Amino acid sequence: MVTPVQIRPKAAEIYLDCNATTPVLPQIAQAVEHVMEHVFGNPSSSHIAGLQARYILDNTRRLGRQVIGARAGRLFFTSGATEGIQTAVLSALIAARNNTNSGARRWLLYGATEHKAVPQALEHWNKLLQLNAELKAIPVDKNGLLDHQFIAEHVGAAHMICTMAVNNETGVKQDLVALEKVIRTHNESVPWMVDCVQALGKQHLQISETTIDYAPFSGHKLYGPKGIGFIYVRDAAPFTPLIIGGGQEQGQRSGTENLPGIAALHALFELLLDKQQRVFQTEETLEAYRTQLLAALRSVFPTLQLNHDFKHSVPTTLNFSVRGVPSRDIMDVFDAANIRVSSGSACSSGVTQSFVLDAMGLEQWRSSSAIRLSFGPATQAATIDAACERIRDAAKALRQSCLLVSDINEDIDSDLDGVVQLRFDTHCCYLLIDKAAKEMAVIDPVPELAERIERLVACQNYKVRAVLSTQPHQPDSPAAMLAQLLCASGCSAARDAVGWPEQHVGGCDAPAECETPVFGCLPVGKRRLYRVGTRFPVYLLSSPLAAEHPSPHVDFAFIGEHQDAKLLQPLVHDQTLLLASRDDSFRVVQRLCEVADECVACQLVDVPLEQQQEWLKQPETLVVDVREQQEHQVRELSVDAEVINVPLTRLVQFIYTHRDKFAQRPIVCVCRSGHRSAVAAQVLARHGFCSVSHLTGGTALLIEADARDVPFLAN
Repeated sequence: MVTPVQIRPKAAEIYLDCNATTPVLPQIAQAVEHVMEHVFGNPSSSHIAGLQARYILDNTRRLGRQVIGARAGRLFFTSGATEGIQTAVLSALIAARNNTNSGARRWLLYGATEHKAVPQALEHWNKLLQLNAELKAIPVDKNGLLDHQFIAEHVGAAHMICTMAVNNETGVKQDLVALEKVIRTHNESVPWMVDCVQALGKQHLQISETTIDYAPFSGHKLYGPKGIGFIYVRDAAPFTPLIIGGGQEQGQRSGTENLPGIAALHALFELLLDKQQRVFQTEETLEAYRTQLLAALRSVFPTLQLNHDFKHSVPTTLNFSVRGVPSRDIMDVFDAANIRVSSGSACSSGVTQSFVLDAMGLEQWRSSSAIRLSFGPATQAATIDAACERIRDAAKALRQSCLLVSDINEDIDSDLDGVVQLRFDTHCCYLLIDKAAKEMAVIDPVPELAERIERLVACQNYKVRAVLSTQPHQPDSPAAMLAQLLCASGCSAARDAVGWPEQHVGGCDAPAECETPVFGCLPVGKRRLYRVGTRFPVYLLSSPLAAEHPSPHVDFAFIGEHQDAKLLQPLVHDQTLLLASRDDSFRVVQRLCEVADECVACQLVDVPLEQQQEWLKQPETLVVDVREQQEHQVRELSVDAEVINVPLTRLVQFIYTHRDKFAQRPIVCVCRSGHRSAVAAQVLARHGFCSVSHLTGGTALLIEADARDVPFLAN
């Protein structure tokens, strides 16, 4: 078992994802440890140990009131902001249900860029309480600022309105004074919740001078541990406890208090109130950090576009997009360079598009390419300096992988050769590349991948022989326009409805295994691409042509959406690799026996993580690093076993080239998180590699050969 104390930061890790969570400051960790060891009494106990604990509890509450400017009202401790949001929503909606005049109110208003915890809480309690109100998102403009006119028109008929002080993705600040004016002008009594999670330590708060009814906060967003937060509730606001049973916190939130977490808040509040402290930087310093980071980013990403206006944002957040480069590609190579950033919100890391940027009306490509850099008020200059240097290294790897086009002379040497599989969602696009001949064909182009393919063609000076699809399309379709764009480098001008060059119709015999006449054939370097059928064709890629083998074999078949074994059997042989235009279940590549449901696959080797770590020490083990080329280039794996880089895009070619050589060799698939390696391991096992496992947790849990205590640049 890999124990928690064995998991450490990677070499010289630079942490720039503080909007998701922050490291715990040493003085805060010290307060937590001290309370856990020495002041462990229950605050509800009446003996001295309990009284000592009670003092910490009450004094932390007093300091918290000073920090947020809450002279009156309730302030009690929670497990974090999500619990605070639930408490606020439940309290407001219970009051609405009990209001005899509630029939006149019908909206639950929330900002369109609000954290998902808010609309989901509104939806949950609205349904549970059978309030039957309608959720309505308040629109924002291109700067992420709420539409005050919309609020004026709808707040009079609202049960509740929820806004946020600072957005977690863009750092955009709402004008709370102006918001209060429009809300209270049109509805004096509507419960108003303001999510203040990202505002703590970044904005001056005097909450008692406002009519904000609920304000949740979270400790882990500002150098405290996870699992502790607090909420402010105005005296006049409706209130219903979310958790009952024990009477703690004067009955406002039952359950034994998290005293170590509360002690952490005590240490944090002391820092925030200390005018002589040197831990938190001034706003001017933080703005200078952001300017420095932006300059470094723009020097390596000339087409970078900011997704927010700095004058409307806190200085600790920088959200940008690079046209044509998906956020996943940037995030992966930054991660390989040990720079921790986020693609949008960390709470929705599986999502490839930002709902916040969508709500702001930004172009789709900016939403799907968004990267967020966020640092904290305690960040030091050394961290920013190191980050800027590391950003330049990461961008160099992107250029050398043809993901960025560079105006400077670089030794760009991509080793792409053979069949490359690109994906967008469940759609698959295939590049047939002959590196020596500098020739390429494209099968089943996907418009969303057009810029990536175009950059590769320009970067490597490929001659594109054809851009083909397995379904017909209109001359003005996205696929046809993409073909026209790519064919500028060599395709014939005359093409039919699937992109087949008319000059390559007929005139060739079928390959060895194909029992069906072929429509035509097209040379791509040393191989031939055959077309079978007309309206919904199948394309067959031959083995390399050689004088001693006048009738080549069918190595690959591009089958579109055909999944009928009887249709495919006359075209291919048992070892032909079948490649579909759609892949809903990440099968990547199939054989004929799989389509016919007759294959017997090898089983994955299921061993504990610590045993896999032992495998990585053995020279006979083959580590298949399925990270992209640029990730591998930035940071190669430091293990004793042999390592080769096989991104998922090249897994098909790897299977074709090595299925006989490596079928029995111990293989461990590795990626950044364990997701891609799990896919690769399953695919390899299905294709006859019979000693395959994958590293659970990816490089995040990999204990490398040169592991040692290293600096952690995280503040």
